[in-house]
Amino acid sequence: MSLSKNIQTEINSLIEAVVQKYISKASDKPKADSGNPFVMALLKDFEPLIHRIHGLKTSLGSEMEKIAQIIANDVWGKDNVRRKIKENVTLPKNVSEVINTIIIDLRNIKTLSNYAKEKEMIIEACKKPSENGNTQPIEFDLVITDPKNSHTYILEMKGPDPNTTEVPGAKRRLLDAIAWAYLKTGSENIDSQLAIYYNNKYPKAYNNPKVLNYFNPEGGILVQEDFWNFIGKDKQTFISLTNMFETYGKTNKKKIWEGFSKLIEIQ
Repeated sequence: MSLSKNIQTEINSLIEAVVQKYISKASDKPKADSGNPFVMALLKDFEPLIHRIHGLKTSLGSEMEKIAQIIANDVWGKDNVRRKIKENVTLPKNVSEVINTIIIDLRNIKTLSNYAKEKEMIIEACKKPSENGNTQPIEFDLVITDPKNSHTYILEMKGPDPNTTEVPGAKRRLLDAIAWAYLKTGSENIDSQLAIYYNNKYPKAYNNPKVLNYFNPEGGILVQEDFWNFIGKDKQTFISLTNMFETYGKTNKKKIWEGFSKLIEIQ
């Protein structure tokens, strides 16, 4: 196992909290509403269970950032990891213009994303700054610094199917982050990437056109194993993490079933 006992204890506590939250709600049955009258007619008695499972998936997704931070704290050092940081970012106008051009070209499908070229364009613009533009508040999901190599990593975590408006917004924040990190550190050792924490097409390659239209797989995006193994600095991190979830599920199978089965009425 690549994950230490301390990490496993913290992660198990998070898993337990989320599962317990939905088990405890079993007696408070949600209103059945699938949006599809035919599905509703067919699975009416099961819909409350489906509703809770969907809610559990959503809640667990929000906990994955915390799990990433727990793992990163252990291997990168707690002082080098920050999550959900809010910065007031002021960029030179010429840098913002370069970023705007990149976004517009991608939106209009004039070019395909080229992560290395985009980073180079932004850093070159930062080296010849014009007057500053407006200050914008930006929240970064995860920022990791590697003091040994003076390298800054900025990551934005998403599920595999973000909505259409989320993708260009994430792209802009990550491009802004390149400029922010360079202007702050003066180092070109920067990576600002989208992190897709699981691949919903596995074992096939991740393939979501609305994401890949904006993010180049060659550097601009980390998916599933690539993300978790990077966070843990170990090729076994993703496997170890999924094994933890599987072990929890098997160990607590009776408790989970007893809680969720209350949502199904059998006459």
